[in-house]
Amino acid sequence: METEKLYEITVYTENQVGLLSSIAGIFTRRSLNIEKLLVYPSRIDGIHKFKIQTRTDETHVRAVVLQIEKKVDVIKAYYYIDEEHSAQEVSAVKDFLAERETERNNNNK
Repeated sequence: METEKLYEITVYTENQVGLLSSIAGIFTRRSLNIEKLLVYPSRIDGIHKFKIQTRTDETHVRAVVLQIEKKVDVIKAYYYIDEEHSAQEVSAVKDFLAERETERNNNNK
C-alpha cells in the first residue's frame, strides 16, 4: 500500500475561461483536497502556470496529472514530491509550443 505524501502539480496552460473550474472538478471527482493553489503568468509569454498541492499517493497523483493533460487548453502537467523541481520543465513546454507553431504555419500554407 502506498503512503500519502504532499505532491505539487504544475500545469502550463493558455489563459482560458473555465479551465480552473474544470481542473478543480478533476480533484472533486477523485475526492482529493487542494491544499494550495497558485495561478500566475509563467516566464513564457502568453502561458499561465498553475501550482496545485494535494496530499495523496503516487498512483492517484499520476492519474490526476494524466487527466489534466487531456484537457484541450493544457499544454503540459507535471507532479513532484514536495518541492522537487525539474530543470527540464520550461524547456519541454517551449519545445511543445514551437512544435505547435510549426504545425499551425504548415496548415496555413
